[in-house]
Amino acid sequence: MNKEHHNFLFDDKQTKKIMRKARFWSTIKIIGITLIVTPIVLIAFWYGLRHLSLNSAQKVSDDIHLFNEISAPNVQISNQKYDDNLLGGKIITTTYKVLGDQHRPYIWTPIESDYNLFGTLTQTYISNSIQIEGSESLAETHQLERFNDYTGDREMFFYHPKISYDQYKDKISELKQLENNTLVELAISFDNAYSFDEIKSKLPTEVQVDWWWVDAYTDDTLDFFQQGQNTIPANYPYIYGFQSEQSKPKPRRSSNNEVDTFIRNIELLRESKNFEWETNEVYQALIGENGTLETSDVKIIGAVVTGTPEQLQLLQGKSYIKASTFGVISNQK
Repeated sequence: MNKEHHNFLFDDKQTKKIMRKARFWSTIKIIGITLIVTPIVLIAFWYGLRHLSLNSAQKVSDDIHLFNEISAPNVQISNQKYDDNLLGGKIITTTYKVLGDQHRPYIWTPIESDYNLFGTLTQTYISNSIQIEGSESLAETHQLERFNDYTGDREMFFYHPKISYDQYKDKISELKQLENNTLVELAISFDNAYSFDEIKSKLPTEVQVDWWWVDAYTDDTLDFFQQGQNTIPANYPYIYGFQSEQSKPKPRRSSNNEVDTFIRNIELLRESKNFEWETNEVYQALIGENGTLETSDVKIIGAVVTGTPEQLQLLQGKSYIKASTFGVISNQK
């Protein structure tokens, strides 16, 4: 009996020793596998996030370009700089204006946009105008001169043809006061809404049009504007139109119809989460009774023209121009 008990104790001690040894080597193996696998998993995870972040940055960049194509009077994008991280980042968009038929670039306000990991814009920092205080009358409140807070240049504004204003600016009549070695940016507002082909045939061929203003406002929006006789500033977030082919150097000009390109850009942007509200507002304001957006639905109510004072004086006395305001006035160098 004692011998059997001794053997049992011996076997129990041996078993425990073997188990401890097995656990030790098992732990070593797990640690070894963890040390090898963890860096691989972390690297794969980092590359996955990096790839997603870069794709998101590209998506946001494309959306910013598209939105600029359907808004931003005479403002074009020159470059975009990414400051990205694994959870999103910031895009700094540098812009410029085109002045005159020589397509002289004029540096304009940069735009900073924050986006998240999934390619959604979270915040956009837009420059505000500096407005010179003056008369408090309703008719003049929205017609005071505005200046860009980045460049110090005048900001254009427009008059909607369906709104009745007590007074209208006529800066075309002041062009003769400017020296002819200057380049002028001028916002012209039409007396009515015209088809693209109709208004193009009315404007002098010697005058360069850089941007076309589209009537993309709902009745509710116009009622709100009418109450305060609101003009529509060029830097207003909800002003829509498209770049003229004239504003591009000849090698870059496209044979595509500008209105069709405008419609295509709206359709593309509607598929994105970014600028969804703005694009749907434009779409709903433009679509015809058949529920689709067609070329005939796009009406032009204004434009941005640029050139020398002599060139722009050709617009003097044109009955279809209801009002005009200055933008950038720059000496040629």
